[in-house]
Amino acid sequence: MNMDSRIPTERAAVLIVGGSIVGASAALFLAARGITPVLVEKHTAVSTRLRAKLFYPRTMEAYRSVGVDQDVYAVQHSVPPADHAAVVTSLAGPEVRRWRLPAAEDFGDVSPCPSALVKQADVEEVVRAHARARGADLRFGHRFLRLGRHEDHVVAHVLDAAGKPYTVQADYLLAADGNSSAIREALGIGRSGSAVVSHVMEIGFTADLREVLDGRRLALAWTDAPERAFLSWNTAHDRGTVSVTYDPAAVDPAIAFDTERCRDVVSRALGLPASRFTVTGTRPWRMGGWVADSYRAGRVFLLGDAVHVTPPTGGFGANTGIQDAWNLTAKLVSVLRGDAGPRLLDDYEPERHAVGALTVEQALLRLDNRAEASAGSRPLLSEAAVAIGYRYRMSDVDADRGLPQADEPGRWRGEPGTRLPHTFLTGAYDGASTLDLVRDGRHLLLAGPEGHHWARAARAVDPRGAFLDVALLPRRADAGTLPAADLCGIGDHGAVLVRPDHVIAWRATQAAPDTTTALSEATRRVLRPTR
Repeated sequence: MNMDSRIPTERAAVLIVGGSIVGASAALFLAARGITPVLVEKHTAVSTRLRAKLFYPRTMEAYRSVGVDQDVYAVQHSVPPADHAAVVTSLAGPEVRRWRLPAAEDFGDVSPCPSALVKQADVEEVVRAHARARGADLRFGHRFLRLGRHEDHVVAHVLDAAGKPYTVQADYLLAADGNSSAIREALGIGRSGSAVVSHVMEIGFTADLREVLDGRRLALAWTDAPERAFLSWNTAHDRGTVSVTYDPAAVDPAIAFDTERCRDVVSRALGLPASRFTVTGTRPWRMGGWVADSYRAGRVFLLGDAVHVTPPTGGFGANTGIQDAWNLTAKLVSVLRGDAGPRLLDDYEPERHAVGALTVEQALLRLDNRAEASAGSRPLLSEAAVAIGYRYRMSDVDADRGLPQADEPGRWRGEPGTRLPHTFLTGAYDGASTLDLVRDGRHLLLAGPEGHHWARAARAVDPRGAFLDVALLPRRADAGTLPAADLCGIGDHGAVLVRPDHVIAWRATQAAPDTTTALSEATRRVLRPTR
């Protein structure tokens, strides 16, 4: 209850604090499913900092489900292609080694979506525009102050863009307020891992790099020893950063990185004289690799950098945060629609915490440059396994035991906890991906071609079609591909129950003696209704 009647109070089902890529994506996913969130973000515009530059297929699948993927790809197609990285003597000098970014590989066998190699600011603009168009209430320049928590709601105190206070009473709050999350700190949630892996000085510059980069398809680069500077630039090739590590015990960065030193570092990294560029500023930051000890406190859920920070190796950070939002918002939609009980939200933390820990570990392994190493229980996994092929542990599924936490996405065959395998369908669904059958935040019962008994069971369990869609997979497959039912491990007579976030929640590999009872028990385990 608002103790000061002069301060206006608003009501929202979901309040999101933080409007960068993760918060904006959460707002989009909710609004696209008919839940109108309120989002507050202290900054007034998209950050111009150079941040994420690649978005893996599983992220693009989430955007595809809400009609955003093509606008992101359109941005990619409007800029010069950049799908390689290199070690260079300098950016204008010879290349020591070059490789294609793993995210740029062909994932057509396992996903309907290629990766998008687009700078984060551009993706944020697209996501924000679509979220607004779907009705999300996005409030930029509004500053979150503090939070009051109650058993059945939360109250957030906010300053609007003019500095006037108001409060928002919400059923749930999503904290996407970054790695220094004020909400996480206020809740007293600790972190496990390395708060500081290294200290980095980021030096910004402007320069005309079009001639230097023309036709090279480079997305980023490192200089060779001894300095090993990291270089990044924007898609217009007129602005970028050079990042170098330093030891704060040995140098004072404010003194060590004076104007002359910064100009020298940038000149050596670019291979250009000082007359060809301008240093625009410096920003010291601490590279970390950690996971929060908890992703939830009552009706407050944390996501993105508020609960995990990865080194930039692998490009996992933004993707992992967007997948937090994809997982959590799917659950919230089911609960707020009344399709599921609130206990469904209990699964968010164990599912995403495990993925966050795995992802941080894998990014740190890449930072250690141990591509050839397999240190006991810490094998180096492929980028595809980390970003696409991870599995949620299903505690009530016996077959869960002994399965890896992540694997190459093409190796999974419909095991519960894994993402629904992709294949393009024939017949009535000609041209659609299996993933396209999961629609509008609803669950899907996907049965084999002889699974008419499962379809009848679905209508018995959900007579009005309130939460459960039904589809029978075609028998035929395109030449050279497995039939969809075999990809899902169900053959002609089995079925899988697929969550709105494309995750298989339950599987029957064959017909059950009583399909209605089997499906009814499965949906109750998955949705945890209160009734």
